[in-house]
Amino acid sequence: MPEPSAHILIVEDDAHIARGLKLNLEAEGYRATIAGDGATAVEMAIDPRQPVDLVLLDLMLPGMSGYAVCETLRNRGWEQPVVILSARTLTEDRVRGFNSGADVYLQKPFDLEELLSVVRNQLQRRRGRSEGEGNRANGKEAEAGVSDIVQFGEATVNFDTYEVRVAGREVRLTSLEMKLLRYFVEHSGSVVSRAELLSEVWGLSRVPTTRTVDNFLLNLRKVFERDPANPRHFLSVRGAGYRFVANPDESKVKAEE
Repeated sequence: MPEPSAHILIVEDDAHIARGLKLNLEAEGYRATIAGDGATAVEMAIDPRQPVDLVLLDLMLPGMSGYAVCETLRNRGWEQPVVILSARTLTEDRVRGFNSGADVYLQKPFDLEELLSVVRNQLQRRRGRSEGEGNRANGKEAEAGVSDIVQFGEATVNFDTYEVRVAGREVRLTSLEMKLLRYFVEHSGSVVSRAELLSEVWGLSRVPTTRTVDNFLLNLRKVFERDPANPRHFLSVRGAGYRFVANPDESKVKAEE
């Protein structure tokens, strides 16, 4: 069962759908609140008096679209999970949703069990990250997820707690950026295509003409590369895709041998 303190904000202008979501979430032990428009949703999400742990976000909203809501929250430094629930089926809509800062995109009509699973997993990831930060603040090492710690260049990444440090400073990555980084790390040294990344990381069955992957790669370079214009870890392979290299010097030696 979820923690009683988990507060979910439902942003949906269809009162029938909103009430149904609220009823099912509360049956699972969550605390749920409804916002019927985008502007109200932003105010409620950032209200420190009623902290929100996760947002379920429709895209077609009066006055302010779901895309704008997500972008506004991310621009204000709001880091909790955002799950888009939309009847829009085009790949371009999914891409735009991810680009606006969403963590998950579920298409309406969706399966209730799938939605509850997504909510549970997103909250667990967020809780794991918060617990990791608490352990670090208390001078303690997180015992769980040690095998998920990866080091390359000046970076240390803990995929279990979502802690990222580069050259001694803490860095914040979105859930999607962490997912992309993990995919690169798991396929270190191999060339992965744009189509593969869009399918495996973004969950897109049809590959659109988009610079989404390029834009995310640029973000990773800005975070992890000493010189983003001349990357050593996140490489582009012309006509093929991308390649992550954890230890560039070792790779060079092997190539020369």
